[in-house]
Amino acid sequence: MKPVKQERRVIFEISIGIPAYNRRSELVDLLQSIYVQSVLPAEITICEDRSPERDGIRAVVDAWRDRFTAESCLINYRENERNLGYDGNVREVIGVSRSPWVMLMGNDDLLMPGCIEAVAKFIAVHPHVPMISRSFVMFKDDLQTVLGTSRLSLEDRIYDMGNSSPAMVFRTTGFVGGLIVRQDWASALATDKYDGSLYYQVYLAAVAFCQGGIGYISKHTVGSRYGNPPLFGSAASEKGVHIPGSYTPKGRANMWAWVLQITEDVGRQFGVDLRSDVKTELEVRQSFHIFEMMAAAGRPQLLELRMEFQKLGLFSHPVPRALYIIDFLFGSKANLFYRTVRRLRGRAVSRRASGNAE
Repeated sequence: MKPVKQERRVIFEISIGIPAYNRRSELVDLLQSIYVQSVLPAEITICEDRSPERDGIRAVVDAWRDRFTAESCLINYRENERNLGYDGNVREVIGVSRSPWVMLMGNDDLLMPGCIEAVAKFIAVHPHVPMISRSFVMFKDDLQTVLGTSRLSLEDRIYDMGNSSPAMVFRTTGFVGGLIVRQDWASALATDKYDGSLYYQVYLAAVAFCQGGIGYISKHTVGSRYGNPPLFGSAASEKGVHIPGSYTPKGRANMWAWVLQITEDVGRQFGVDLRSDVKTELEVRQSFHIFEMMAAAGRPQLLELRMEFQKLGLFSHPVPRALYIIDFLFGSKANLFYRTVRRLRGRAVSRRASGNAE
């Protein structure tokens, strides 16, 4: 009896771009989530940023290379000569990718089942949009332990200057995992001006918003791993502000200061005001996420955060003031409040979805 020939899976011309720094075990999980996709990417681009785990990351790549090659998916692995930092390595991943589209992934995040298939369908309908965002889930250890979801729309759409507030520049791209860019478009915009901001993707998003819009895939396509400490602070552009292993009030304020600078610069380039609406977005909607994470940080950290936000003009609205007081009074017990708000938001989204289905 002749053996049954295994058919290779469909390949979509996209590169999964992974800026890698440490976390080799989580990289294994990410590669596994790519390998089980119904549609595979043409390429996986990994740029290792001179981390202490370089040898281990190289070993992981070597262990997976033949499995992907057998499916006509090539691993494009690079090792940076010096530590470029987050922004520089994102730019490097995009620049060395050889596919027309690049999906950026944190090396500790995961692709959801059917991710690449959903991306391919969206791009087939909107081939000229320069940048694409997506809905995502937040998980603890694996995708069976979902802690929450983030969805901005119940249907696919495009956010641009004609139909949306500039606040969507940040709202759609504050989290990098699963963001997609046209490789030639993003490479033409490459700049080191915003290295150390930790928000290079927001620079690309601001330009996309003004040029052709930011696409949005309503299906959950990626999972964001919750609880991993940040690793920023090793590159020259990040030292002195960020400390590996934690988010300091000074570091958070620096990140948002950069967001304001980026949107001001891009807005000036296109003759529009992006900064004002983005500033309101940070002060109101995004402050919920910041104070949720700061609930157990302690009063000295909260006082420092308030001072840093006051310097940026991001503490005049009642929302951040109220959240600050809740954290200050209740500490880690304030997490009950944040969980309740998230549950209520989730129920509201479900009701809207049910209403649309009817």
